[in-house]
Amino acid sequence: MRTFLAYDVDDPELRSKVEALQSELRSTKCDIKLVDPTILHFTMRFFGETTQEQVERVITSLKGNVENFAIDVEFKGVGAFPNERRISVIWIGTDSNAGIKLREQSKLINSKLLGIEGLQSDEPERFSPHLTIARVRSAKNKQALVSVIESNRDKKFGVVQLGKLKLKMSELFPSGPKYTDLYVFE
Repeated sequence: MRTFLAYDVDDPELRSKVEALQSELRSTKCDIKLVDPTILHFTMRFFGETTQEQVERVITSLKGNVENFAIDVEFKGVGAFPNERRISVIWIGTDSNAGIKLREQSKLINSKLLGIEGLQSDEPERFSPHLTIARVRSAKNKQALVSVIESNRDKKFGVVQLGKLKLKMSELFPSGPKYTDLYVFE
């Protein structure tokens, strides 16, 4: 099963602002796949294909270590991975204070998972806090897309508290992914 660790981002005000930005992105007529705003999440670690045994070891390794982490995150700024010349993902960033705290948590998570055999490796120093809002399929109308990104580079989307880290399973369907919570770190 495909799994990952994430915080749900289900604030109605933020969702509304994301939908407005996605509408602006859609108006460019670019070849993009928008993330469904009802399933927005902030990924802390993507595992990829995992076994049931690995899932159980992840839960055991993190239990008692990540439950008391709650952080107010200001979502602001729009950008692209890997860069604006070759866009594959469009994202909303975070303020620098939250970014520092989220990087610290990412390092903690990774340190607790080091001994799990066969788990897809992660490079915590490359962790870049972001909220994915769209994936780009081709370079069609790329300059219009770049213009939207540039015009929203400093836009503020609001402050949201991230509180419950969840281990999620992702199932991919033509209509979009379906996420199931496997474990919630209360």
